[in-house]
Amino acid sequence: MMNKTLIATLLCCCALTACSKPTQNVELNTATTEAQVASSTKINSAHNALDWAGDYQSTLPCADCEGIKTQLSLNADSTYTMTEIYLGKSDDHPFKSSGKFSFDHTGSIITLDQHGDLRKFFIAENQLYALDQEGKKIEGNLSEYYILKKAIN
Repeated sequence: MMNKTLIATLLCCCALTACSKPTQNVELNTATTEAQVASSTKINSAHNALDWAGDYQSTLPCADCEGIKTQLSLNADSTYTMTEIYLGKSDDHPFKSSGKFSFDHTGSIITLDQHGDLRKFFIAENQLYALDQEGKKIEGNLSEYYILKKAIN
């Protein structure tokens, strides 16, 4: 009788131990997956950083005109050229500015120099999001009009 109790106890211990191992494997797999996602996010960010140079354009909202036709060229040497035309104004000559820009610590936001009025843009895949003066996303009914699309050649 004693042997049966001992065997039953050992079997229960083995069963409990066997049940706990998949949980540990799931936790290990979850941690591994999270590390892979974090790693791929870094790779994707680096990939986006390689693709940011180019010409971007849009017609941005304007308080006292039909819109501001904007073209922003970002060069690999961290220089830019921006051309803006105020649509619907009697004097519709283009305003041009050029200079240098810099990346923030995340590598996702650029800031134009004083010639570009220190404007900020968030870099995404094939587009730039114009940000407000504090570097925050512009929200509201017109937010979709603050996106400059990259010209793909």
